[in-house]
Amino acid sequence: MKNTESKNFLLYAIAVLLCFPQAIKAREFSLRQGFSYDYPKNYDDWEDSFLSGNGKMGIMVFGNPLDETVVFNDRGFNLAKKRDRSFAEVPKPVLDSIRQFCVDGEFAKANKLAVESAQWKNGGEGNRHPGFLMKIEIPQNGKIKDYKRICNFRTGEIIVSWTDNRGKWERRSFVSRKDNVAVQYLTAPSKARISCSIRLDIDPKMNFPRNMLFTKESAVDYLAMRVKYDKERGGAGYEGVTRVLVSGGEVILNGDVLNISDAKSVLLLTRTQKYYENSEEYWAKGEIQKQLSNLFPDYQKLLGRHTAEHGTIYDRVKLDLNALDKDRSLSNEKLLEIQQQSNYPVMALWERIFDAGRYYFLSSSSELTPPDLLGIWTGDCQAGWGGFYHLDANLNLQVSSGNIAAMPEAMEGYFKINEAWRDDFRLNARNLLGCRGLLACGNTPGQQSGLMAGINDYYPYQYATGEEPWLLYPFWEYFLVTGDTDFLEKRLYPMLKELGHFYEDFLTHVDANSRYIFAGSVSPENQPSNLKVSLLNNSNFDISGAKFALSALLESCRILGKKEGVEIWSGILEKLPPYLINSDGALQEWSWPGLKDNYQHRHSSQLMMIWPYREITPENDKQLFDAAVRTFELKDRFEARQGHDLLHRALIAAGLKNGKAVEDKLLSLTRNGFYYSTLASSHNEKHAIFCTDVCNSLPSIILEMLVSSMPEQLELLPALPPSLSKGSVSGIRGRNRVIVENLDWDMARRQIRCVLRSDIDQTLTLIVRDGIASISTKAYTEPSSLGNIARKVHLKKGVKTALVVHVANK
Repeated sequence: MKNTESKNFLLYAIAVLLCFPQAIKAREFSLRQGFSYDYPKNYDDWEDSFLSGNGKMGIMVFGNPLDETVVFNDRGFNLAKKRDRSFAEVPKPVLDSIRQFCVDGEFAKANKLAVESAQWKNGGEGNRHPGFLMKIEIPQNGKIKDYKRICNFRTGEIIVSWTDNRGKWERRSFVSRKDNVAVQYLTAPSKARISCSIRLDIDPKMNFPRNMLFTKESAVDYLAMRVKYDKERGGAGYEGVTRVLVSGGEVILNGDVLNISDAKSVLLLTRTQKYYENSEEYWAKGEIQKQLSNLFPDYQKLLGRHTAEHGTIYDRVKLDLNALDKDRSLSNEKLLEIQQQSNYPVMALWERIFDAGRYYFLSSSSELTPPDLLGIWTGDCQAGWGGFYHLDANLNLQVSSGNIAAMPEAMEGYFKINEAWRDDFRLNARNLLGCRGLLACGNTPGQQSGLMAGINDYYPYQYATGEEPWLLYPFWEYFLVTGDTDFLEKRLYPMLKELGHFYEDFLTHVDANSRYIFAGSVSPENQPSNLKVSLLNNSNFDISGAKFALSALLESCRILGKKEGVEIWSGILEKLPPYLINSDGALQEWSWPGLKDNYQHRHSSQLMMIWPYREITPENDKQLFDAAVRTFELKDRFEARQGHDLLHRALIAAGLKNGKAVEDKLLSLTRNGFYYSTLASSHNEKHAIFCTDVCNSLPSIILEMLVSSMPEQLELLPALPPSLSKGSVSGIRGRNRVIVENLDWDMARRQIRCVLRSDIDQTLTLIVRDGIASISTKAYTEPSSLGNIARKVHLKKGVKTALVVHVANK
C-alpha cells in the first residue's frame, strides 16, 4: 500500500528534515569537553586527575598550577611474571567421572573433583601499575586566580589555565594517536617568562614492590626513567624517556632535576616501552631517544596530526538531549552535585557523560588492545582485581558501544587481543575439558596469556563454556554492522568453526527428552539459593552462548557457501536444552530440575539471551519474553552497588523495552558516586575502586535505548526514559547495514524524524513500540505483520531516506 499522506504535508516534512542536522549542530563542538575548577591536592586523589591516552600510552594530569604531577602509563605495565599460569591435563576417566556426577545430580562431588584434578597454579603477569611520574614546579608569584582545567574530548587535549601576578598561564598536553607520544607544552605567561623545574620520579603511594630498581638517566635535553623488576623476572623492565625542547632562556641540570629559567616555551615529548627480557640491552641502544629525535618538535603540528585521527573517529556519533545552555556551562562537579540532589536526569550531565564515555573508550583502545578494568590508567600498583581483563562481564561491557557507535579502529584492538589468546584457549579446552576448540580463561593480564584463570572451590572457571561465545559476539556484531565478508571468512568463521568442534566433543550426554546436557556448567559467580555449589548443569549462560555460537556458525556457512560440518552443527543446535520457566514465572537460571534461583546477585547471566544476543523478543516468543521481564523484576528488587551490575541490568532493560528501568539505572550511576570529577568512574558506588567499566559502557546504554537493531529490523526509541522527551542523535550503526544518520524525537508532539542510509537494497521492518499512526516519506512503505507498531520501509543502497513518524496516542 502506497503512502497516502498529503503532498503538501510531505513537502513540509522533507523541508523540516533538510534542516534537521542543525539540531545536532546546535551543540557546538567546543562543548564536547569536561572541565573543573578544582584539582587533586594530594597524590592519594589520583583518581581525580584528567586523563588522556591512545590505547598504548596514557597520562594522568593532576592540574596543580604550580606543583604539577603527571603520571605515565603504558599498556605493557603489568608486574613481570616469574612463571606462567599452569594446570594439569585432566585424564579422560576423570573428565568422564565429573560429567557423570553432574548428570546424576552429584554436583558437590563433581565440583570437588573438577577443582582437584585441574591442579591449577597461579602465575603469569601481575597487577597493572603506573610507570613513573613527572613533577613540574613553578615558583609562586601572587595569588592563583581564574583557575580552570579542561579535557577536550574531541582532541584528547588537557588544558590547565590560571592567572597570577605574571599574567595568564596555560599548560597543554595530549597523547598522540598518530605518533604514539605524550606531548606537553608550557607557554610563558602574558607578563613574564617561564621559570620551572622538571624531574621524573615516583611517589611512595604508588605502592611499588620494594625489590624494583629505579634509575634516572638525565641530560639537559633528555630525561629518562629506567626500571627493572626483581631478579627473578628474567631481566624484564621498562623505561620512559622525555625529550626536552626549550625556546629561549637557560637550562641547567642539577642532579636529576632540570632547572629552566626565562624561557618562552617548553615542549616535552615522552614515550614509554616495556621489555619482557634483557631490558638493560634495550636501554643501551637508546632507541626511544632516536625515535623522539625524529619527531617534528611543533606542538600544533603534532596536535593536528593526532586530531585528524582521534577527532575523525570521535565525531561520527553525536548526542543532544536538549539541555539548557546555562547547564552546559557548568563544571563536572557542579553537574554531579545537582544530579545527586535530583530524582530526574540532568540533561547536560547525561550529554557530557555520553561524550566522556566515548572519549575514554577511544583513548584506552588501540589497534592492538581494548581497555582493561582500568582503561589504561592507574596511579597505584594495588589495582582492584589486578586491573586485568575480566571476560565474564567487564570487557564486553566496556566495548559494547564500539560497533554501533562507529569506532572500528577501537574494536580492532578487541579483535586482535582475542586472536592473540587463541592458542592458549585451545590449550585450556584440550587439557581441562578434553575437547577440541576454544575455552576462554576468565581473566588475563593482557595479550601475553589466555591460560585459564583461578580455579577454586567456589568457581571452577573451566566449565564457564559460554564465555567464549560472548567474546565472539562483538565479532559477529561487527559483521552485521559492516557486511564485511572478508572479515567473516578470515577472522570470525575459523573461530566459530572451532567452537562447533568444541560442542561436538563437550556435549556427550542427553536427558530423557534426548536433549544435550551441559554436564558441568557455570553461571558466573552465582549459585542456586538451595545449593551452595557452582558446578551444575545447563546454565542459561552456557546454553545461550552455545545457541548464539552455533546459529552464527551456521549462518556464516550459508553466507560463505561452506558445507562441511553443517549437518552435525544443525543437529547439535536442535538438541540444545530449552530455557525453563520457574514457579515464580521467571526464566530459570539453570535449566535443570531442583535448582532454585538466586536473584540477589551482581551478574545477570540468566538474561544473556536478551542482551547481548537478542535471541528473545516480544514478537518471536512472547512467553519467554514475559518470563524474562519477570526475572528482571525479581532481580531489580535487590539494590545494585557495583557498576557492571547496573550496566548489564540497564542494557537488559533496554532489550526488555523498559525505559523507566533504564532511567533508574542511569540515575543510580550518576547519583551514587560512580563518577569522579573527571567523569571517569569507579567499580563501586561512593568512588570505591577506580575502574572504567561505567564510563566506557554508558554510551552503549544510551544508544540501545534510542535505537535497537537486528538484521532487517530497526526499532526507534525502544526504551526511551520518560524524562527524555526531546532530543537528537546521529551516526548510530545498525546491525543490518543501516546508518541512522539523524534521529530527532519530540514526544510532546508525538513525532519522530529520522534519516536512514543503507549499504544495500533492503526492506526494513521499522518498529515504534508505542504504535505508528502514519509515516511521511518518499520511500515506499507497506504494512507489517506486526500490526500498527511496525511498517516495512524499502531502502535503496546509498540513498538517504527521510521519514517523519507520527506516534500513535497511547
